Amino acid sequence: TDGVFYVLDGDTFAIAINDVEDLKALAADVNAGNTYNGKNIVLLEDIDLANAEWTPIGNSTYNFQGNFNGLNHTIKNLLINGERKSNIGLFGMTTVGTIKNLIVENAKVSGRLNVGVVAGTPYTSKYENITVKGLVQVDAMSYAGAVGGKNAYANWTNITVDVEEGSYVSANSVENGTAYRTYVGGVVGFMGEGGHTFKNIT
Repeated sequence: TDGVFYVLDGDTFAIAINDVEDLKALAADVNAGNTYNGKNIVLLEDIDLANAEWTPIGNSTYNFQGNFNGLNHTIKNLLINGERKSNIGLFGMTTVGTIKNLIVENAKVSGRLNVGVVAGTPYTSKYENITVKGLVQVDAMSYAGAVGGKNAYANWTNITVDVEEGSYVSANSVENGTAYRTYVGGVVGFMGEGGHTFKNIT
């Protein structure tokens, strides 16, 4: 009755994402203050973002706190020119929940701090069964990774980075003539301290 399509995901009902407009609506809703805490979201189709400028899902004020299940679908041709912005990726900042079963193919993302293809700041969300592939180019001043940028404080399991020639992750680390500490990685730019684990990383 509220205009949202729900499907069964395991034993729970989930909000369905079917196309680009649904995904944009999710980003806009989260960035306006709906964190989706405890809610389940499923991706039912492959989505081509067609290299149109993407606004990340979640930010440092309103971060995504739900569970996103890609059902092994692909989101491709991600483009973000974050310039001097931070928390840049398909997801800007995530906490609490889980991001899983997702493939991102072809991505060109740039920003200042905390820049990654899947999440700029993954923080306390679990990441499971994630693949980044194709032509992938990540540019930041610092805290840059092919999957996540800065502060991974939860378990990551079954993560694959399988990219084409010409792909890179770059942290310039100089701003206004002053050198900054460089954090850059093929998977994540900066892993938070603690007892969490990274397992089955390819």
